[in-house]
Amino acid sequence: MKPKSILLSPPKSLSSCVAAGIFRDTRGADLSDTDRFNCFPTTPLVSATCIVAGELRLVDVVGDINGARSTPPMPGLSVMPPQDRPTVSWSPSDVCAFTVGFFPDAWRKLGGNPIEGALPEALGPLLSALGADRDPQVSWNSFCNTLVPVWNAKRHEGGIPDWPGSDRLSDWSGHLFQRIGRSAPGRSARTLERRLKQWTGKTRQHLDHFVAIEDLHRRTVEQPDAPLAELASEAGFSDQSHMGRAVRRSTGFSPARINRLIQSEEAFWCYRLLGERF
Repeated sequence: MKPKSILLSPPKSLSSCVAAGIFRDTRGADLSDTDRFNCFPTTPLVSATCIVAGELRLVDVVGDINGARSTPPMPGLSVMPPQDRPTVSWSPSDVCAFTVGFFPDAWRKLGGNPIEGALPEALGPLLSALGADRDPQVSWNSFCNTLVPVWNAKRHEGGIPDWPGSDRLSDWSGHLFQRIGRSAPGRSARTLERRLKQWTGKTRQHLDHFVAIEDLHRRTVEQPDAPLAELASEAGFSDQSHMGRAVRRSTGFSPARINRLIQSEEAFWCYRLLGERF
């Protein structure tokens, strides 16, 4: 039996709050200790994870079994703020978990802090109930249906309308910059940058990096045979070396190596699920 990995999309009514959900279930799968690592790229999203069964442990290096075994398990419900470094977790045996990616400005409206990653009080019971049904899609639908009225009560607080939602980070960041400009017209660039950091935990330079990597994914999938230098230029990098440094920053590996790992290693299942290529 193979592990089950499902990418879950939010309804339109939540697309300005939740980017996506991921369900992972290895129960009954024939996996080695090395296969039980889980590798994730950097992300501007706040990630909330609910462990339905088993254990997950955050580790520093993929493949370090001894280090993973000595690491304490994560709590059953945990939050990670936006990450500038790739993230690696490991499970000592079968595990089943949901992870939900929230846009950081939406997380802030819900009562959380995108820098600290503290869990908003209203979200605790909703996230804890994610594994209530054996069917992950049923659990996801129930979670979304319960979150919709909570989000609707918060989304327009402060008189600043949120964006209509999209599945692209470039759309989100573009609307975010416009909203920050409208919320503080005439302010200095430093003040606007400070407001952006409050809302997202990141600087504009950080968000521009995530957008460029997303654009690179899209172009690589659409033009698989295009020269790397051409892809780098079209994705907004100064040259191929600049692109390689950005990919290494996002994944921990060079473009050539991360692509090989995505193709061959179980630990990089999330990259395959998201359709990411470099």
